[in-house]
Amino acid sequence: MLTIYQVPALYRLLMRLGYGPDYAARYALVAARIGEPDDLLEVCCGHLGLYRHLARRGLVRSYVGLEQAPAMLRLARRRGIDVRAVDVRPGGALPAAGTVIMQASLYQFHDIADTLLPRLWAAARRRLVIAEPVRNLSQSRFAVVRWAARALTRTPDGRIHTFRYTEATLLDCYRRCGVPVSRVDRTPGGHEVVISSLRAPSP
Repeated sequence: MLTIYQVPALYRLLMRLGYGPDYAARYALVAARIGEPDDLLEVCCGHLGLYRHLARRGLVRSYVGLEQAPAMLRLARRRGIDVRAVDVRPGGALPAAGTVIMQASLYQFHDIADTLLPRLWAAARRRLVIAEPVRNLSQSRFAVVRWAARALTRTPDGRIHTFRYTEATLLDCYRRCGVPVSRVDRTPGGHEVVISSLRAPSP
């Protein structure tokens, strides 16, 4: 069955339609939280939309993406961007970076979020930025829309993810994991929450 992860152009189109005006706003919020050029690690980097946004704003000093979808990996190779085929589920340390980012993907790992979130934080030398959808088409009141959204976003491992965070359940995950919450931002339309965690500066 076709999924959006098999066709990067389809992924980009459906994300634009699903987020509406919040599509650009969600990238802008992440960029604002980074603020200056840094070494970036993006987990589940997808079609590289966030990378392109950050690069245009001069915020990318170095970049490593982690991804599983073969089509997204081929896209990165064509563009000469360092994206590695890594499954974060098995555990272990992640590549360290000044800023670690995960956008619109933590819900896919909600069953291991209590171990994954601390690993993301451990990899971040300065800041961790998690942007997570809290309102989208998979939660539509129309059953056919819910079904289509969930089926099209089936991940490469064959999973259909019906779980979605709310802002409250996402913040509760941070509390359980002991990861600090330095700032919470929301896109204007309320589709996505951006949580920033900052390390205290060295004395």
